[in-house]
Amino acid sequence: MSSPPPPPGSGQFQIQTNTGQRAPAAINIANYLFQNSILKQRSGLLDNKTDIEFFKYKRFERALLSDDYKSKQQNPKNGLIPIANAQEVQKIFVLLIQNQLILPINKLHYSEVKAIKGWKPVRDKPTFKRAEKAVIDPKSYFGWLYTRPNPYILLYSILAIAGVFTIILFPLWPTFMRRGVWYLSMGALGLIALFFVIAIIRLIIYIVSLVAFPKPFWLFPNLFADCGVIESFIPLYGWEEPKKKKSKKSKKASKQSTESSGEKIEPLVSKDDKSATGAETKPSNGETKSRKVILEEVKE
Repeated sequence: MSSPPPPPGSGQFQIQTNTGQRAPAAINIANYLFQNSILKQRSGLLDNKTDIEFFKYKRFERALLSDDYKSKQQNPKNGLIPIANAQEVQKIFVLLIQNQLILPINKLHYSEVKAIKGWKPVRDKPTFKRAEKAVIDPKSYFGWLYTRPNPYILLYSILAIAGVFTIILFPLWPTFMRRGVWYLSMGALGLIALFFVIAIIRLIIYIVSLVAFPKPFWLFPNLFADCGVIESFIPLYGWEEPKKKKSKKSKKASKQSTESSGEKIEPLVSKDDKSATGAETKPSNGETKSRKVILEEVKE
């Protein structure tokens, strides 16, 4: 059995989870709070790898003390517990943690995420780490371990089971149903065969057009394009535009631009030439300075 909740106003307590089934009252409150507009929950990363929906405690308290909660609590079908003040909100908060519906987490800064080996910060989603203690503070962060069940899951399960049994019991089908399935399957195979025939014919026409016409001709040019089924057959035909070749003038211009953008290489001058031309001078402090020398100034 789980331990009783801490006294109101304690502020901090150890996390003790409930190993049994979740309480119906806790599930009803979680179903009301999850994706509630008052909660303003957002998406983050838990341990830098798992997506988690998180919120602040002050939003949690504001949602349970709102008029919307009071109006829905009056309807017995919702199964919501009446909540009058902030102390009762704390008891509900502890109840959700004990039933493993919410998880206390700590938000990490950019530098803290980079300091952990193997973790990378994500701009769009903040990174969180599990907290050992839950602190009742307005700015404390908590993440959801609860996901709202799909209301159509039962319907999908029934349809899946019915489909499996329908296929297994195919020999017991009436004659007109089996005949209809046979016609449908032959029609599907015919459409697939027609598609391959069109692909082969358009390829033959393209090869012939390479010799007979100045431009290659395509039948259904968008047949294999990344588009819808109807768009694949629009337009009916098209001419392939040849690729533009670069002219000699453009090539020369590109060479000149690359040469102008590169660094100028200064000519090398030997020591003897430097002494003859005065390329190297010694200042009063003994340091050696060099000046640029044009090739015409160098005498043999």
